[in-house]
Amino acid sequence: MNVFHKVLVKIFEITGGKDNVEVDLVDLLKKEGFFPSIDSISAQLLGESWITDGGRKYTCKITHWGVAEAKRVMSNAPDKVSEVEKESKRLLTEARGLITMLEEFASKPDSKKFDGIEKRISDLADRSKAVRQHL
Repeated sequence: MNVFHKVLVKIFEITGGKDNVEVDLVDLLKKEGFFPSIDSISAQLLGESWITDGGRKYTCKITHWGVAEAKRVMSNAPDKVSEVEKESKRLLTEARGLITMLEEFASKPDSKKFDGIEKRISDLADRSKAVRQHL
């Protein structure tokens, strides 16, 4: 997602998609770290007809084209819930594999099997971190 789309999505989130809500671009772009580019960002969003000028300088309102574009951009972004589900399923599969490895080790212990168990535990910790980052 480019800078213009990021700003447009933020405007969409602030307005809730309503075209009668004014957004202060100065505040928004300061929070997002894009303030030095306020003129070019504003010009691009206006040029694409995604926003209209508000009542004061550097205020804007989202247009129905801007709403449509923001929704299109957001639909391409990965959904947090689906990412958590996907990573959780991988974690569960790897945990089941660990149980199988532990059962095999318990029936006939050996150093090579235990090395595999330690590797699997390390993989589970990494997978757990991947789940955590999506929460």
